[in-house]
Amino acid sequence: MRRISRYILGECTGTALLALLVLTALVLLPQILNLVDLGVNKGVSFGVLLEMTGLLAPRFLMASLPMALLLGILLAMGRLSQDSEVIVLKASGLSLYQIAAPIAILVGAFALFSLLLNWLLVPHSHYLFVQMKNALLSSTTLAIRPESFNQAVPGLTLFVHERDHNSLALRGILIHDQRQARSPVTLTASSGQLHRRPDGHLSLFLEDGSRHERFADGSYRRLAFSTYDLDLGITLGLQPKEENRDPELLPLDELVAATRDIDADKARQASLEWHRRFAIPAATLLLGLLAVPLSLQQSHRTGRGYGFVVAVTILVAQFLLLSLGELTARHGFTEPWIGIWSPNFLLLLLTIHVVRQSARDRPLALTVWLARSLSTLPQWLLRAGAGPRPGRG
Repeated sequence: MRRISRYILGECTGTALLALLVLTALVLLPQILNLVDLGVNKGVSFGVLLEMTGLLAPRFLMASLPMALLLGILLAMGRLSQDSEVIVLKASGLSLYQIAAPIAILVGAFALFSLLLNWLLVPHSHYLFVQMKNALLSSTTLAIRPESFNQAVPGLTLFVHERDHNSLALRGILIHDQRQARSPVTLTASSGQLHRRPDGHLSLFLEDGSRHERFADGSYRRLAFSTYDLDLGITLGLQPKEENRDPELLPLDELVAATRDIDADKARQASLEWHRRFAIPAATLLLGLLAVPLSLQQSHRTGRGYGFVVAVTILVAQFLLLSLGELTARHGFTEPWIGIWSPNFLLLLLTIHVVRQSARDRPLALTVWLARSLSTLPQWLLRAGAGPRPGRG
C-alpha cells in the first residue's frame, strides 16, 4: 500500500473509530443509568452490573456502526478538503476510485463486523441480558418486605401487611399497576401467594379482593373477585429453551426455522427479523461507499459543518424509510423483504448517482444548495440577533 493510501486510510479509520466510541457511549448511557438504579435500589453487585452492561454493548454497537462510518469518513475527508489536500491529490492524478480504494478497506471491515454482530453476538448477548434481568427482578420480587411499598417490578407498586417467609403467603395486599399508563389498575386482596406458571412466568395469585380501573375517558370500573391471577411479567431463573421467544432473541438457525412456522403472523415476524439482520450490514456498506464521493463534493464554501449536516440528513432519511418499510411489512401491507430492503435499494440508487457525478467532477444540486446555506447562515444569524435598529427621534 502506498504512503498516500495509508495516510487516507489512517485519517478515516481514526475518525470513524472515535465517532463509534462517542455514539455508542451516548446511546448506551440511558441504559447504564437504569442498571445503576438496580445497584442503588436493589443491591445488585457491581460485577453483575458490569456484566449486564457488557451484554448490552453489542446491541447498541450494532446501531452505531453505520452512523459512525458515515460520519467518520465525511469528517475526515472534510478536513482534507478544507486543508486543500484533496485538491493536491486530484492534481497529482488520483481519481475518485483511487482515493476511495483505501477507504473501501475500512468500509468492508465495518460491514463485516456489522454482519458478525447481527448474526451471532447481538441475539445471544441480548437473550442473556433479558434472562439475567428477569432473574434479578424475580429474586427482588421474592424479597418483598412487609409493611413497606415495594417496586421490584417497573410500573407496579406492591404493599403487603404481613408475609409468611416459609410458604411465601401474603396478607393484606394493595397493588397499584401503572404498566398500562392510560388505564392504571388498583387491586386489593385479603391474601395472596407468589407462584410460577408452567410457562415460567412469575405471577401473584390473589384471593378475596377487588379490582379498580379508571379509563382515559374518565369512566371507572370495579370488579370483586374471589380469585385473581396477576402476571408480574417476569420469569424465574434462566430458561434457554423457552417457546414463543421474540425473534430478536433467536439464533440464526432457529430464526430460519421460525420463518416456516404454521402461524402466519409468527412466520412474518421471523422473516422480518431474518431480512433485517442482513439489511443492516448492507446499509452499513452502502453508507460507507456513499460517504466517499459525498465528501469529495466539499469545498471551502461548505465549511466544516458540511459533513455533520449531510450525515444527519442521510441517517434521518434512512431511518424514516426503514421504519416505514418495517411498519408496512409488519402489518402485512407488503412482503417482509420489500419493506426491509426498499430503503437499501433507494440508497443504492443514490450512491450510484453520487459516484457518477463525483467521478466526472460535477457538483450535486444538494451540495451546491448546502454550500450556499452554510456560507450565508452566520450572516443571517447575526442579522437576526441584531434585530431592527431603533429609528431616529
